[in-house]
Amino acid sequence: MPNRLELPAAQSAVVVLVDGLGSQNLASASAHARFLGRHSTSETSLTTVFPSTTAAALASLTTGTTPGQHGMTGYKVRNPESGDVVNLLTGLGVFPEPSAWITRQPLYSRAQENGITPTVVAHPRFADTPLTKVIHAGAAQLSAKTLDERVQAVLSTLKQPGKHLVILYISELDELAHNKGVNSPEWAASLESVDGALKTLSEQLPTDAGMIVTADHGVLDVPASKHFLYGTDLEHMEHISEVGGEPRCLQLYFSEEATVNDRAAALTVWRRDWSGFAWVLSKDELLQSGLYGVVDPAVLSRLGDIFVLAKKDVAFYDERDHLLKGRNMIGQHGGVSAIELSIPGIRLGAFA
Repeated sequence: MPNRLELPAAQSAVVVLVDGLGSQNLASASAHARFLGRHSTSETSLTTVFPSTTAAALASLTTGTTPGQHGMTGYKVRNPESGDVVNLLTGLGVFPEPSAWITRQPLYSRAQENGITPTVVAHPRFADTPLTKVIHAGAAQLSAKTLDERVQAVLSTLKQPGKHLVILYISELDELAHNKGVNSPEWAASLESVDGALKTLSEQLPTDAGMIVTADHGVLDVPASKHFLYGTDLEHMEHISEVGGEPRCLQLYFSEEATVNDRAAALTVWRRDWSGFAWVLSKDELLQSGLYGVVDPAVLSRLGDIFVLAKKDVAFYDERDHLLKGRNMIGQHGGVSAIELSIPGIRLGAFA
């Protein structure tokens, strides 16, 4: 494969995926991340995939392809075969063969063919989940509860004979961002812990091992006062049968009986009332925008018929959900803002 990042040769490589640590999040909280901040510049910044959501980005990391190619096209996606909306982060278990959903296979088998041992190190709760089995197929799994234990697991793996590719997944920051916000003292304290752990890992790397620190997306805080509700207005939902995507990137699916005129009318209504705070695009317009890149024909039917992309720091929720599920989340992502799309690509060890 082409070395697009132009990384120097190394015996082994460590890829640290810090869930939710966007480049702008890191820059804004640099006082709490002196080690990572010192190595982070505009030149090391990368751009994540669209939608800027975990299932899509992690699949891109392990397959080397875009969501339009591997099929993990959002947080919630309508299954063309059943018509049901599937949560791709936690709900792949509904499929008899979850691996059949992804249309590109992880690259771990290629690593093994080249004599490289792939290993994923993460919290135990991610072990053996359908998502893990799908996107990390072919890699050994190591679990450790604390971040320090995960760092030691990485170092122990690198001490074993041979060439290694180790993926270290850090989930704590994203969880705190959702629950407390990226501007909270709890998030800042967790960032300090992550920064210290990665400093230790970098300092104890074997001299022939390279390390890159990146993320799946950035996060921005959206207060409840900036939640926009949909779902009960009959004019907007008349021809919409299901809603997928996420709160900053809705994917609306037309009902089977909706005619061409019905679909055009629905798009017009959503644009008329929502264009002040969202880009409202048809599927064709979304494809022409290039956000998904090249879309595999097998994936095309999974995409929404209308995309509603947040322009500002707002989020969209279905008011038919009387439990108000998800509306207690503060940190949000999934959209197309620079905060959500810009991620670090910090090079350390033999990659520095």
